[in-house]
Amino acid sequence: MSKQSYDGTARYFDYFATGDMRRWSPSQRALFKNLKGKVLYIGIGTGQEIVNFPEGLNITAADLSFEMLKRSNQRVENYPGKINRCQMDAEVTGFADNTFDTIVTVCVLCTVKQPVNCLQELKRVLKPDGQLVMFEHVLSKNPVYGLPLKMMSYITEYLQGTYLDRNTIANVERAGFKIHSHKNVYLDIVKALIARPA
Repeated sequence: MSKQSYDGTARYFDYFATGDMRRWSPSQRALFKNLKGKVLYIGIGTGQEIVNFPEGLNITAADLSFEMLKRSNQRVENYPGKINRCQMDAEVTGFADNTFDTIVTVCVLCTVKQPVNCLQELKRVLKPDGQLVMFEHVLSKNPVYGLPLKMMSYITEYLQGTYLDRNTIANVERAGFKIHSHKNVYLDIVKALIARPA
């Protein structure tokens, strides 16, 4: 999805995502316990996931959309820790090599145009002993779910720039990571993953 598209949907984003947040919050809190050190939060959007973060983190939060960043103000202010925000493309960040101890993504890898390139960029700015923490929507291996997701992806790609047919685990490994933790949150469509540089 383009910056302009995200800017245009920012005002409605919370409304459409409210149900998902209620559903996924317990799983996110369990996953986000792994966040530590200097954290890069890719795709902050309106900041809905912040309430599920542990307290006291030092977070740099990036998003492509300025309007999304603006709408995260209150959640950032309410967080009992430190969050600095920046407008940035996840596929080409401005950070130095080996900057972050942890990188977290939430439903980002189904929206970037070049997921492997994005993951390679995240690997570049992640410390060699760091970890990538992902809460992501992926293509199901079950054809009962996978085929409809592939068909729907043609529509969502056109309307929203969202791809429902991404093989995120394969992309993560292709980018030079090794999966260390893998949990299905909803069927095998929503996953909680932890990876480290291979």
